[in-house]
Amino acid sequence: MVGNKLIDQLLEENSEEGSINHIKQLAEILIAAIPEDRRQIWAGKIMAYLAQEALRSASQENKLSRVSTKAIYTDLGGNPNQEPSQWLSPIWKEIETRYLPEIEPALIEMSRNAGLDTYPIVQKENGKPAYYRMASRPLPETSGSAMTEVMPAIPAQADGIHYKRDLSLKLSTFGQFLFAKGLKWTPSKRYGYLTWQLLFLIIAVCFEFLIWLVLWYRTQPVTGQDLLLVALGIGFPWIAYRHFIGIFQLFEDRIVIAPDWALAWKEFGATIEINRARDPDTASTIHVSRYSATCPICGWMVKLERGEPTHPKRIVGRCEENPREHVFSFDRATKQGVRLD
Repeated sequence: MVGNKLIDQLLEENSEEGSINHIKQLAEILIAAIPEDRRQIWAGKIMAYLAQEALRSASQENKLSRVSTKAIYTDLGGNPNQEPSQWLSPIWKEIETRYLPEIEPALIEMSRNAGLDTYPIVQKENGKPAYYRMASRPLPETSGSAMTEVMPAIPAQADGIHYKRDLSLKLSTFGQFLFAKGLKWTPSKRYGYLTWQLLFLIIAVCFEFLIWLVLWYRTQPVTGQDLLLVALGIGFPWIAYRHFIGIFQLFEDRIVIAPDWALAWKEFGATIEINRARDPDTASTIHVSRYSATCPICGWMVKLERGEPTHPKRIVGRCEENPREHVFSFDRATKQGVRLD
């Protein structure tokens, strides 16, 4: 399930009060973790539906129900032009590979804050017909191989905002290839990447040297070809500089605004961030995410952008309606922000 190495732990059908309360808590956490404005898409509807079914069954029947493909299709009003399995299959694949992993950090944090030892997931049972249900996994350890420590929720200030992960973000084809499930920064990938960057640097230096060498030994009057070479001699180093400065900034700041090539057409406001592991033997993971919030002043959407020119070397949240006046900070650890002057 979603590539997690932890063993999936199905909730037992048990009538004991402790187990029933545990199921209720997990179901409520799963529902709360789905962003409100994203429950209108099919993936969010299905995850919330399975949690509500688990909550209903725990309250009425003292056991956890499993739901068939046809039941989901009927209750949620699936596409009438498609068969139930044909309609649900691609949506479930998106849940497994994209939507559930995106809310997994929130599920873990909320479950840990509630004092539970597991966190909720949704799961498909193998077999024909296929059944779906809410299940749980043990919480990951907070030390050793755990990723950057999850910070406890901090109440937002009166003039502040709380950012939420935007589940509607779409990546480009190349972006999906690299970041769909998170890019594990393993030693082999690190050395391979450094090799390619070194090769690019050598090519850039040699190309620049050849351009100026040709211009130096030109004895004929200046032509259009010479002007083109001058433009290349100036433009190519600038492109190389922008390329390398972006890489250095990512590894120095741990988070930068995502480049256009990583995002689908008309997408913006996303970030590339590195989640470092505390264990030096565990690879860090590079993710593409988008965080947004509601402006407390005018009610419009706040999305992340570069802070320049007023707040250099920072990522800030700018209101879509008043991008110069309604500007907020962005704390990557707490997902909180306060208004900036």
